[in-house]
Amino acid sequence: METKAGGAGQVRPAFILFLGVAYRERKEKMKVVITGPAGKMGRAMVRCAFEHPDIELTGAVGPVGRDYIGRDIGWVCGLGEETGLAVADDLETVISGCDTVLDCTNPETAMAALEVCIKHRKAFVTGTTGFSDGEVQRIRDAGSDIPVIRAYNTSRLFNLLFAVVRDVASRIGARADIDIIDVHDRKKPDAPSGTAKEIAGIIAEELDCDETAFTYGRKGMALRRENSIAFTSIRSGGYPGSVKAVFGLDDERMELSAHVYNSDTYARGMIDAGMYLTGKGPGVYDLNGVFDL
Repeated sequence: METKAGGAGQVRPAFILFLGVAYRERKEKMKVVITGPAGKMGRAMVRCAFEHPDIELTGAVGPVGRDYIGRDIGWVCGLGEETGLAVADDLETVISGCDTVLDCTNPETAMAALEVCIKHRKAFVTGTTGFSDGEVQRIRDAGSDIPVIRAYNTSRLFNLLFAVVRDVASRIGARADIDIIDVHDRKKPDAPSGTAKEIAGIIAEELDCDETAFTYGRKGMALRRENSIAFTSIRSGGYPGSVKAVFGLDDERMELSAHVYNSDTYARGMIDAGMYLTGKGPGVYDLNGVFDL
């Protein structure tokens, strides 16, 4: 609806006045379903979805048998109020009303959700890590049927870090000892983290090497292997995430790092990725487009 006001031919978006509050008409909201709503990332995504003016949360799906199944998502995720949306335990029961499924769970849950998305032709965004090579390939193959984004890290700054690491690796990587150190909370099971692997993959691509160059941790009396990319993983406390790439030369070193303060930055990145897929055709997309990097 439009209304004309002011000078001749001038058109302004209409406003609806209700109880003294002005609401601007918006385009149709993107409808999303979130998996694993009671997890750390799930709770953050639910909260960010409810706060986003262009997102409508139409479903949330938890594992079968959890005590919160059937409860209002507002209480499950600590929103402090009822929303009228109950947590389901079967994605099939809620997927028809959505445009996109957002997933940050575990490989088994994510792969099951992917198959349902393919069946119903819904977009799929996953920030889950720890996939096997076969599972990664299946996600890529799904791009033939639906829009897909698989991201190790949905932080805007971390994705900028990837670009900086690539530049530095191309310039001095062949002359440097390279270490990747990732720090996450004690409940993160996979090590190295997906973000650390992504950084290592970028460096390996620039140095024209493969995973045979990777080493993991140190123990005993042994010299560092030549031309290696060494991982160190720390799992401690409730720290949400920090990754550092170190390039060491004989008399100097460079450290490139990024840190997050809480899970909200990842959640907002997941929401942005879902928004980016709106109207997109089948394909495998990445966060460079989402963040315009």
